[in-house]
Amino acid sequence: MEEKLSYEEALAKLEELVGKIEDPEADLSAIGGQVKKAMELVRYCKACIAGTKEELDKML
Repeated sequence: MEEKLSYEEALAKLEELVGKIEDPEADLSAIGGQVKKAMELVRYCKACIAGTKEELDKML
């Protein structure tokens, strides 16, 4: 991921992409790229959650 996003920003972008992908009138040629970007955002969000969990575990 080239830009540094907060978890909330990444989640908002992911929700936006999912909306575009689910649109029945979506351009099929663009969906492949959108799915790839969505998968990158999912991985990023999972990493953010794992990092936060790790930090919380250390505190407890």
